[in-house]
Amino acid sequence: MDRFFFEEAPFCQLATFRKEALTKACFILMLHEQQAGVSYDVPFRSCLSAVAQYVRSCFLDKARLACQEQETMDDVREIDEGGIKETANLFQSSFWVHFKQRRGHATQLFHVHYQGRDTYVAMVHRQCATDACFAYVPYGPDITLPEDEQGPFLEFVSERIRPLLPTGCRFVRYDLPWENPYAREAAHETDWSGPPAAWVRELRMNFGSRHWNLRKAPTDMQPPDTVVIDLRHSDTDILQGMHQKTRYCIRKSLSRGVQVVHGGLEALSAWYGLYQDMAVRKGIVEESLDYFHALFTTARSHKTELRLYLAFKRGVLLAGSIFAFQPDTAYYLYSASSLYGRKHMAAYPILWQAMKDARQAGCRWFDLFGIPPTRERSHPMYGLYRFKTRFGGWIRHFRGCWDYPLDHARYQALAHVPGLMNPYYVS
Repeated sequence: MDRFFFEEAPFCQLATFRKEALTKACFILMLHEQQAGVSYDVPFRSCLSAVAQYVRSCFLDKARLACQEQETMDDVREIDEGGIKETANLFQSSFWVHFKQRRGHATQLFHVHYQGRDTYVAMVHRQCATDACFAYVPYGPDITLPEDEQGPFLEFVSERIRPLLPTGCRFVRYDLPWENPYAREAAHETDWSGPPAAWVRELRMNFGSRHWNLRKAPTDMQPPDTVVIDLRHSDTDILQGMHQKTRYCIRKSLSRGVQVVHGGLEALSAWYGLYQDMAVRKGIVEESLDYFHALFTTARSHKTELRLYLAFKRGVLLAGSIFAFQPDTAYYLYSASSLYGRKHMAAYPILWQAMKDARQAGCRWFDLFGIPPTRERSHPMYGLYRFKTRFGGWIRHFRGCWDYPLDHARYQALAHVPGLMNPYYVS
C-alpha cells in the first residue's frame, strides 16, 4: 500500500480492503513517521486521518446497535464513601479518598456496572483556575479491559458522570492503570524508546468511541512507568533476580553497621529533615510535613498500613523510606537519604527489609512506584531508574493520563496551566 495509492486512488476503492488491514496500515505508516524521522506532507497525513475516520465509521455502524442494547443494562451511579470496597489499588481505596478529603479536596465516588462487571471510580476535584476545576481519577478506573474496549469504556463513564460533576468541572483526567500497548509490542525493554506522538495515540485510543473525544493529557500527574517485584518467591530467589551490584550494596551496607528500624509518627520530623534536603538537592516536588502527618493519621482508621523505615549508623540517621501495605500489593512511596547515607548505601537494606516484611504481611507484589520512561542517561531522574530497576522484577509502562474535555472552548488553556506541568520533579 504505497504513497501513490493513498494520494491518487479513488477513496471508494478503500472499501475493498479489510478494515483490520487498513487500521494496521495507518498505524504502521504513522509509527514509521514518528520513529524513523520521516516527515510526510500535509495531504498524505490528511489522507491517513480520512482512512482512520472511514474505519471508525465502519466499526460504529455495527457497534451502535450493540451499544444501544448494552446501555440498557450498563449503569453509573454516585455513592458515598461507605459504598467503596477495599482494593489492592492504593489510589482507588477508601484510605486515599479520606486522605484527600483531609487535605481539603472535594471528592466523588461512582459505582460502575459495565458489561456484567462492577468497579468503582474515585475522583479528586482539583482547581485549575479560579472558576474551573477538573476531576482527577488517580490510577483508575480499576478494571481490566482489552485494549479495544478501553476508549469506549472511558467515554461511557465520562458521559454518564457529566451531569453529576460540579458546574465548574471542565474536563475529566484519567491516570490509567492500563498497560501501554506500544510498550507491549516492543520486542524487548531495550527496544523501548517511548510511545509515538500524541495524535497517533489518540487515533488508537478513540477507535470504537462515538465522540472521538479522548485526548492524551499534556503531562502525566504520576509517573506512568514503574518496576513491580513478585514477592511469591524465597529470599534466595528474589536476591538472585537482583543485579549483582544491588546484592553487593545490601551486604556491604549491613556489614558497615547500618541498622534498619521501624519508626512512627514521632520519627517523622527527623525523617522530614532528610527529605527536605534531598528535595532541594534532586530537584523534586516537596510535600509539607503536615501532608505526611495527615497520611499516617488517616491510615490508622483504614486497612492501609503505612510504615516508616529508618537506617542508622552509630545513632546517626542516614536514610528513611515510607511504604504502604495494601491487600496484595505494597508501594514504595517516599524516600530520603543524606549524602553520608548514600556513601553507606543505606537505602538498599531499607528496601530489602521492606520487601521481606511486605511478603510476611501477605503482599504478593511490590510496586517500586515510579521510574523515568526510558533508560536515557540525560533524564533528571536517571539515578532513580538505575536504583529501582536493579532490584529485579519487571518494568511496566502504563498509558498515563488521558483527558475527556467537557468544555472544549477552555480545555487547551486549562490543561496547560503551569501548576499541572511536571508535577513530580522541577528540574
